[in-house]
Amino acid sequence: MHVAALRLELVFVPALTARQKRRLLQSMSRTLRKHFNISSHEVGDESRPSAASLGIVAVHKTRKGTHEVLQRVSELVRAHPRVQVVNTMLVDL
Repeated sequence: MHVAALRLELVFVPALTARQKRRLLQSMSRTLRKHFNISSHEVGDESRPSAASLGIVAVHKTRKGTHEVLQRVSELVRAHPRVQVVNTMLVDL
């Protein structure tokens, strides 16, 4: 069993209120969990309504499998029209 974590630094365009940010992140987390069976949560400084850090964890039988799942997750987040990914970090656990 292999576990890997992905951290995505996000900026919202246009800037959101705290409530809009929370709703958007909850919606994204539900979609990611439904499609990829992963776990995600906002990590880091939650007080900035125009930006967020999203932590995502995947478990798979192989290291390559975890990386492929997290790559597809990253691509889906990047495709969102209101989100810009400014930084990514992938770590094997």
